[in-house]
Amino acid sequence: MRYLYTFFRKAALLLVVLFGLIGISTQLNDFEIAKNLEIFSNIYRELNTYYVDDLDPEYLMETGANAMLQSLDPYTNYIPVDEVAQFKSSITGKYGGVGASIIQGKQHVIISLPYEGGPAQVAGLKAGDKMLEIDGLSVVGKTVREVSGRMRGAANSIVQVKVQRIDSEQPIEFSLKRQEIKISNTPYLDILEGDIGYIVLSSFTENAGKNVGMALQALKAKNTLKGLVLDLRGNSGGLLTEAVNVANVFLKKGAKVVQIKGRDKERQQMFRTLNQPIDSEIPLCVLIDNNSASAAEIVAGSLQDLDRAVIIGQRSFGKGLVQNTRDLSFGAKIKLTTARYYIPSGRCIQSLQYKNGQSTNIPDSLKSPFFTASGRPVFDGGGINPDIIISNESFLRILKELRKESYLFDFATLYASKHPNIASPNSFRLTDQDFEEFLSFLNQKGYHYQTETEKSLQAFEKQTNKESFAKALQPSLNQIKKLLNGSNNNELSTYKESFMYVLQRFVAARYYYRKGAYQAGIVFDDELDRAIELLSSQAAYQQVLKPTQ
Repeated sequence: MRYLYTFFRKAALLLVVLFGLIGISTQLNDFEIAKNLEIFSNIYRELNTYYVDDLDPEYLMETGANAMLQSLDPYTNYIPVDEVAQFKSSITGKYGGVGASIIQGKQHVIISLPYEGGPAQVAGLKAGDKMLEIDGLSVVGKTVREVSGRMRGAANSIVQVKVQRIDSEQPIEFSLKRQEIKISNTPYLDILEGDIGYIVLSSFTENAGKNVGMALQALKAKNTLKGLVLDLRGNSGGLLTEAVNVANVFLKKGAKVVQIKGRDKERQQMFRTLNQPIDSEIPLCVLIDNNSASAAEIVAGSLQDLDRAVIIGQRSFGKGLVQNTRDLSFGAKIKLTTARYYIPSGRCIQSLQYKNGQSTNIPDSLKSPFFTASGRPVFDGGGINPDIIISNESFLRILKELRKESYLFDFATLYASKHPNIASPNSFRLTDQDFEEFLSFLNQKGYHYQTETEKSLQAFEKQTNKESFAKALQPSLNQIKKLLNGSNNNELSTYKESFMYVLQRFVAARYYYRKGAYQAGIVFDDELDRAIELLSSQAAYQQVLKPTQ
């Protein structure tokens, strides 16, 4: 009976998901709905009766729900009841746990950064520690999601953790008391050269607008600021309301920030600033990159459209879709895409179209010009294009590959194991010798960056094999390959300063955590240097915001 109860409960849950999605539209064919729901029920009944092994109804139903939602877009997800707390923490920035971020390694989940002052850091866990056991149960081969679920729990509860450290032959055990962890969404603020303020906003969790406002007021209390840099690089978004609140720090009351439009006409809504700004006049630069998305793009885009800020960096991610959560039975939830958002010029910056779970880029032929308040042209369909582009596509391609294989992270782990202490983050500098050791480390790991030329050569060689030219051309091809192989380190050395910026942040984080990483990274930061240069010249700043003739 208990088995049947579990089955019907999960079946009911899936039907609620289906009907919840179906209820949005009045145009769907009722007969088709009823027919396919009956077919689904018949499939499960046949499986339950005749399948060779016993079935797990919960797993089967969740698999069915996820497969259905994955055919829509990557942002529409089913959230089981045991993951609701983790989902809420991503919105609030608060959770019960040990205070450490984790990443997926090849076989182990790895501590990527303990939070300063949290239980993990106080107990002695370090970045690079490989997770072996939690409460006596092996977590080798488990996912980040599974490990995170086991690490979290009620404040003041105890969790036992066993890890493997790079410089220890034996595993190390820790007994940690969980606390309520609050992750700051404004991890760093400073006054830079030339009396330029600098604020990093890492996420749009609760109170993002309030915290940015407080950070700006704190900087203004120390100095007469000549300008401000708001850093949204790597910020993947969060709460739409907080995007409006952050924009409100710099925009006058009543300014249009974003409009959402979906199939449900009654839910279309215009969001305007509701309060007086902290400062609507201070010269402002906003830094973005390819990973600035969603709420970060709303802020950058609205400030660009209203000519309130100069945007510097690389084209943003291009997520112009709005998600809402709906409650389901038995404590579960569904997060689903309900609308697109449009920034003040009227453009939607969504860069991908989705059909049957597959994505395609919006073609240039469908992109339209829009105009900022002063008449500067901007375009839809492809993220936020900066006013000043710091072009580093080749470097970003290499960096993406190095991050994917954790080479940067692993080098920082090795460096920290050899250097018990480093200088303060303001003074710490990696040396030329450190960079050479990084190149040697990559060679030892078998890393080889495949340049665009090598890719073209590979395609050419493949074609010669098809057309029987390979034998005649092989000596020449081998000579070219040898030449290209010898230039691998030269390719990396071309972007030495950019790599030093990234490496310095990785290494400094091992000793001084999030704040130290930002402090140490400022030295080689091209985008930040360009922003400081621009804000130091009022004439140059105003020139960028002038409409083109």
